[in-house]
Amino acid sequence: MRKILSMMLVTTMVLSVTACGSGKTETPAATEAPKAAETTAEEKKEQETQAETQAASGELKKVGVAFMKTDPFMVPLYDGMKAECDANGIELIAYYADNDIEKQISQVDDLLQQDIDGLIVMPVDFEGITPALEAADKAGVPVVSVDAECAKKDLTIAYIASDNYAAGYACGENVLKTLDSAKIVALTHPEIKCTIDRYQGFKDAIEGHEGYEIIAEQPCSGLMDKGMTVMDNMIQAYPEFDVAFCINDGSSQGAISSLEAANRLGGVQVYAVDGQQTNADLIKAGKLTGEAAQQPYKMGQGAVELLIKNSKGEPFEYENLLEINFLTNDNVEGYEGF
Repeated sequence: MRKILSMMLVTTMVLSVTACGSGKTETPAATEAPKAAETTAEEKKEQETQAETQAASGELKKVGVAFMKTDPFMVPLYDGMKAECDANGIELIAYYADNDIEKQISQVDDLLQQDIDGLIVMPVDFEGITPALEAADKAGVPVVSVDAECAKKDLTIAYIASDNYAAGYACGENVLKTLDSAKIVALTHPEIKCTIDRYQGFKDAIEGHEGYEIIAEQPCSGLMDKGMTVMDNMIQAYPEFDVAFCINDGSSQGAISSLEAANRLGGVQVYAVDGQQTNADLIKAGKLTGEAAQQPYKMGQGAVELLIKNSKGEPFEYENLLEINFLTNDNVEGYEGF
């Protein structure tokens, strides 16, 4: 299996295929927002039919999960998976790739060699993960992508995540509600689909509204230290801006630290997506304006449930999106994050 996967990775590189994160509570009211541009009716029907008619893979005894990295979001996500596995007598093996796609591909290889019956993938790179998906397909192991969708949908049986487009859209809507105009900077993460969708939702919310302009965007890998560095650079390059949209909690925490150090936080609204308790506290402290909170525990449970349904030959949908809760100073009291 390792030899096959290695050959597939080499082939992918030769062809130069370019490799392109809250708790269990749901206290605040769920935020509704327009959906992203969806697949056509025919494509959606085809995806659902494929999922519903997926052949049963037999008893599910061992599940492997390949996380993109370790951070606070992964804790309730893993806990949800573990609880569902324990409740059904399933062994769970978890690996963390530290944002390294080659490491993640190798970890999937290791999981496949342990004779897993199902695989959950949170891809570091939504296109770069393809060789690992192809290896799982060859081994006859069904794959569910969690939090971040994979580019090759036909190599996964299902996808479960937050409505990431709605998360970004809610942040953009709040900018329109609270500011008459705004110069905006964005901390992005273009390698994974969920953060691409968040940023697209934000951009679509403000599009067509005069006086609102994104003046800069820079990638930060969703990391606190890189978020701080990117914001340091933006402060130097742009003497004036009013809003910072950050694609996750880690990058927002780094951005806030940078803005505080430069004595600029008082004049800048900061937005983030995830739902950490740290960010809820930042809202209470007046340092974070808005937070689109996810439900990682429920997401983890759902990923395992999809594999169980597949193993039993039960019907299920390909796309499974969870509502987000948009937090501001008006409703953050009583919220319990992860």
